[in-house]
Amino acid sequence: MSSFGRALGVLRTGSRLVARGPLRMTTRKAGGGPHIEPQYRQYPQLTKNQKFHGELLSSAMWFWILWHLWHDYEAVIGHFPFPDPSEWTDEELGIPPDDAE
Repeated sequence: MSSFGRALGVLRTGSRLVARGPLRMTTRKAGGGPHIEPQYRQYPQLTKNQKFHGELLSSAMWFWILWHLWHDYEAVIGHFPFPDPSEWTDEELGIPPDDAE
């Protein structure tokens, strides 16, 4: 029964649109804030509020990154023991023997 009710709702809405006829298009202006016209090949003009919010968000981002690098560095470098380079052989490093020419 609910599908019948939905079908009636769709038909009712469609009949209202047909009865009303075509409407003319309206243009909406930018809401409330300052409207800045785009300029060709020019940097965007930022308001002081936009610049403040950008610097606030970027400083919070860098604080988050550096805080976690300092306090949880294993998340970046991994959870494994560091290899000791002094234990590597010349063959493992790809260095030819001294007597090879």
